[in-house]
Amino acid sequence: MNSSKKWVGLAVAVSMVSVLGACGTKTDSSSTASPAATAQGTEAPKAPAKFSMLLTDNNQPVPGGNPMEDPTIKYMAEKTNTILDITFLPAAQADNLKKVKFASGELPDVISDFGVNGELFANNQLIPLDEYIDKYGPNLKKVIPKAAWDGVTRGGKIYAIPESSAGDSQVNRMFFVRKDWMDKVGIKESPKTPEEFLAMLRAFRDKDPNGNGKKDEIPLSGRENFTWLDTVLGMFGANAFGGKLVNGEVVPSNTSPQMKQALAYVRQLNEEKLLDSEFMTNKRNTWEQKIQNDQVGVWVHDPSLAWDWQDKLNKALPGKGAIVAPLLSPKAPGVEYAGFGISAFNKTFSVTKKAKDPAAIVKFFDWLVTQEGQEFINFGVPNNTFTKDAAGKITYNLQKDTDNKSVLWRSQMFNLAGWNPELKKVQVGADAVAKMEEFFAVGKKEGQPNILLGAPPFKSTQPEIGEFIQPGTMFVETAAKIVLGNQPVDYFDEFVKNWRTRGGNDLIKQATDWYNANGKK
Repeated sequence: MNSSKKWVGLAVAVSMVSVLGACGTKTDSSSTASPAATAQGTEAPKAPAKFSMLLTDNNQPVPGGNPMEDPTIKYMAEKTNTILDITFLPAAQADNLKKVKFASGELPDVISDFGVNGELFANNQLIPLDEYIDKYGPNLKKVIPKAAWDGVTRGGKIYAIPESSAGDSQVNRMFFVRKDWMDKVGIKESPKTPEEFLAMLRAFRDKDPNGNGKKDEIPLSGRENFTWLDTVLGMFGANAFGGKLVNGEVVPSNTSPQMKQALAYVRQLNEEKLLDSEFMTNKRNTWEQKIQNDQVGVWVHDPSLAWDWQDKLNKALPGKGAIVAPLLSPKAPGVEYAGFGISAFNKTFSVTKKAKDPAAIVKFFDWLVTQEGQEFINFGVPNNTFTKDAAGKITYNLQKDTDNKSVLWRSQMFNLAGWNPELKKVQVGADAVAKMEEFFAVGKKEGQPNILLGAPPFKSTQPEIGEFIQPGTMFVETAAKIVLGNQPVDYFDEFVKNWRTRGGNDLIKQATDWYNANGKK
């Protein structure tokens, strides 16, 4: 699930931002030269290295046609002495399209994912990158923390270059709440337990916090197929993804006793009309429109989009005083770790065995985390959407960057350095950075540990039971039946039994054996 795809909404009511360029970064100024430039003067320039990349478009307006004719991609290529053949897959069909391409032998040199691609790893089609990173990736080693590298390590070898989430929230899904709604209904402290959370949602339902007298408030909203309710489940230590240690076995969290408790709670939310009645069918646009229409009190989303949400509400509800605030996940009794699963990284890039020049590929990504590369990620092409004078002062034309559209995909696709507040202040302003850091501060305080960090994929031949760390249709259908009242809560036990007998027991054995040998602390 593409949960996290870190970018910052840029609908800011300014067209030009200027600040002094003494911007702190995670790399020093000695790292600004491109790989192509460093070779000049010592040896004859090498011909550009050509490689193909398979990316997901993340629902953004990505370039069409020949990638090298796009000014943004062309600039990256020139700075890294490469020729980039990039294919963008539509996000909604990306997983299926990848499988089709792999099955037909259409393997790219580089593939972007959210971890080590299980299918390619299992088929021995990925290159270990340790030696290349040691030799050609000094900035990658400096910027990206050990926890992120650990997450893409299999059998002691690194199989992907991860995007750092250091200095950022350690979870990429958390509660967003309308703080002004809390104020209007008299809630002075954030709820700390599921019962207090219920009380807040009931107040949102009954006390007309949007002030229109229509009783149209939706206390809590979610999206189709039981998505974006993750933090609600997390109050009980449950998760639709990842593994959990139960009675000496590592089981998928979506089959754990904690999930049964969580589904009973969501069922209560639905019965009391505290949950959006269309939560199983809401498309993204419908869901977002409800929030912007001043109808939703609580939702779950990516903390890196905190300013994006605040800015949208500022524009949709002028003069309303809408305040988007983070909410630390309440904890059910006995729960030590609440919230979504902790992620040591966001997106990743793996190199396949089709690649003829892995060194050039690693050099390309190493440039992206240099000072020069980070400025490109944040501001675009120099002398086009920003300028930098001899004193280091950056002048950024946000309106021009927004108009040419690359700002909408550049960071999502190619930011590997993670959160850089000083550069973000230049890009979106101090208010936006303050709002995001408000969310990040809360995101650092919650999250469920990943006990299978670095584990290989555990997959079944039965697609309906899903992969070990990702639910299949059996779980989604069971959850919907319980929450909508079509089956009792105890129906969950029947689901778990069926899941186990249809191949789940084998997955549990694989995960437990790996954990006992590698992950047990």
